[in-house]
Amino acid sequence: MLVVDDEQVIRDLCGHALKEYRVLQAGSMREALDLYQSERIDLVLTDVMMPGGSGLELLRQLKQLDPGALVIVMTGFGDKEVILSALKEDADDFINKPLQILQLRTTVQKALGKKALKDEIATLKRLDSLKGSFLALISHKLKTPITSLSLALEELQRYAAQFSPEAECHERLRSMREDLQFLSRLVASLLRFNQVMLPTTPVALSSCDLAELVRAAAEAVQWSAGRSDVKLSIDLSAASRVACDRERLLFALQQVIDNAFKFAERNGTVTITLLRRPDHAEIVVQDTGCGIPPEEMPKVFERFYQVDPDATGQVPGFGLGLFCAREIIRQYGGSISISSEQGQGTTVTISLKTEEE
Repeated sequence: MLVVDDEQVIRDLCGHALKEYRVLQAGSMREALDLYQSERIDLVLTDVMMPGGSGLELLRQLKQLDPGALVIVMTGFGDKEVILSALKEDADDFINKPLQILQLRTTVQKALGKKALKDEIATLKRLDSLKGSFLALISHKLKTPITSLSLALEELQRYAAQFSPEAECHERLRSMREDLQFLSRLVASLLRFNQVMLPTTPVALSSCDLAELVRAAAEAVQWSAGRSDVKLSIDLSAASRVACDRERLLFALQQVIDNAFKFAERNGTVTITLLRRPDHAEIVVQDTGCGIPPEEMPKVFERFYQVDPDATGQVPGFGLGLFCAREIIRQYGGSISISSEQGQGTTVTISLKTEEE
């Protein structure tokens, strides 16, 4: 702590009241600035009227030196102009003279609590930024060798076709191509997660046709899933419009529908129905898959969690789909729920607020 006041008795009173902290003292603005630049100061408690420079000027210079500086202004003046001037200079709090020890301690503790919260938020934002940069870097770094391997594999397959080697060789090359395609989809998915969940520009809302969004998501997933053995059934007759960022909501819908295709049984069906309620729309996605065990239901929205019915550890994806879908849908005031019965499939219901007509 740094207590700045031209009266020694005030500085001593503050030091006594805040004895659990390391308290430094300064009798002028210049002395305070020198201490702030030479010592580690977490909070400055300053008077307004002092010789050699006011507390408001000290506040202004501290914020220029360190925008995150925590400054509480002490004043015996009831002048609104003083308070307004301090607010314009980004004062963190005020305390009136004559000082009351309990009020002083409470104000300091509250200010430190706010600072700790701000620091934590700033740290989380930095970590998110670093995480986003790392994911983008890894994704781009992997795309080049994957493309090179894919081209080389095509050459090998053409070479093998000319010499007609044994079937085992062709089967191995086919398996390699499938693995490479799977890896390519994973990298693309990782990059897409990064772009959608950690956008670099502000998210803008627009009016979107929900039926068109659902159809676009379903068709994209049906094509990329490569599940010709799964039938897609869609009923989008209950048209609705929602306010959303189209790309983000499209991404969320794709994650839910992709899971339905992923776990649908062979020759099964994925059914998507759009329903209109009085104040919201519902998107119901059903699959005829293996279902989810009851003990795993509470975990399905956790990051990196994947249902693995065969315990192979080879379920495609990163286990982020439902987590991201829920986060995006909640941003638009919606909700997502899952019901499932083992051997009978899974039903995901997405509820979204509709625009007023």
